[in-house]
Amino acid sequence: MQPIRENILIKPFAGDEISEGGIFVPLTVRKPSNKGIVIAVGSGSAKKPMQFKEGDRVFRVKDWGQEVLVNGELHYLMNQDAILALQ
Repeated sequence: MQPIRENILIKPFAGDEISEGGIFVPLTVRKPSNKGIVIAVGSGSAKKPMQFKEGDRVFRVKDWGQEVLVNGELHYLMNQDAILALQ
């Protein structure tokens, strides 16, 4: 999948295995992390050049982005403005 314009495709890291209270969280109820790795980027535009590149580790706005399956794995397609920070 290749995003267009200012959009990026992010693969989230796996959710936490252990809750804050120390309880094991099964895979079936684990939520994806808001941290992830940039898989693909659009070309940007004259007004908004692309700020990220493939391989960047980023933090996205919580619960932001369109869920898409790529090769059976969860990814998020979103505008680059939904990225809060680089890691």
